[in-house]
Parts: sequence; C-alpha cells; structure tokens
Amino acid sequence: MTLNVGKENNMSYSFPIRLYKYFNYYLNASNGKGHGVHSPFVFNFITAVLNSKELSQETGNFNKYRALVNCMISFFKPSAIMEFEASLNYSHALKEIDGAETIGLVYIKQNKNVVCAQAYFDHLINKVNSHSILIFEGIHLSKEMEASWEKMKSDINVKLSIDLFHLGILFFRQEQLEKENFTICF
Repeated sequence: MTLNVGKENNMSYSFPIRLYKYFNYYLNASNGKGHGVHSPFVFNFITAVLNSKELSQETGNFNKYRALVNCMISFFKPSAIMEFEASLNYSHALKEIDGAETIGLVYIKQNKNVVCAQAYFDHLINKVNSHSILIFEGIHLSKEMEASWEKMKSDINVKLSIDLFHLGILFFRQEQLEKENFTICF
C-alpha cells in the first residue's frame, strides 16, 4: 500500500465528515464494558484500564486520552516511556528513538501529519519487543491518516490493535498467535 501524501492530500476531514465517521465508529465499535469481546487480553484491558476507577478519577484533571495513557502506564508498567508531540522537534525525536535501547510505551500526541506518523512508526518498529505499546493520536483525522493507521496495523510485527477513534493502540505480544484488530467504544 502506498500513501499519497502532500499538502493537498493531507487535509483533515471537515466537521460533518468527522461527525459521520464518529457516528459510524460508535455504531460499529465493541461494547466499552467488555461484553462480547472474546480475547482475554483485550477483555482484561477493557475492564482493568478503560473502565478503571483511576481513569474516571483522573479524567477530572486531564483530558480522557491523557488520563488513559497514565492508566496504561500504571497497569502495564512499561520499562521505558517516551512521549512526543508529532510535529514539534521531529528530527530530534527520531534521533531519540534511534538511540533508545528498547521501547516500552510510546505516545505520539498531536498527530496530524501522515508523513510524521509513518516516520515515527518506521523508526519505532525496529525497536519494539513483545511488551512494547505504541499509541497514536489522530488516526481518523483524514483519509491519509486512516490509510497510515491501516498500514501500521497490517505490519507483520503488530499482533493486536485497538481503535478508540481518537487513539490507536498497537501491541506486539509474541504469545498471541493470530493478529486481532478491535474497535472499542471509549
């Protein structure tokens, strides 16, 4: 799959289209309480992280996505945590990724550019292990971002993806034999 990128092709969806896309996501997403989810790992993620007391308490102080990342850090206890604002100091961030020995949890915020998103993924994929978690904001901002998200999910190293509409989460769990993609109401 090739991504057609450029200024004119990386435009965010208009408000009515975003609203339509969110409505479609909401209608088709799995229940946010875990009902009907047949993966024990994902069910545990939904019940222990997405529906945790800590998340509902933190949401008052942060936006819910920042609070979710904090809860994921508490729950998974990653060995290394990196957080980048996608468009700020882009080349420095890629150098930092290249210099890292291992990737625990990486959160790419303010992700509005498909070229940046794909470059982050391409650099990170060489450093991931079975416990790595990559979180990307803005996976449904534009047609190109959605294509980039699909390309990331289809990478052979990605074993599990979770689409929360505003955030996309990638897991690389080697103990998981078959690739699974979930869309969960959050």
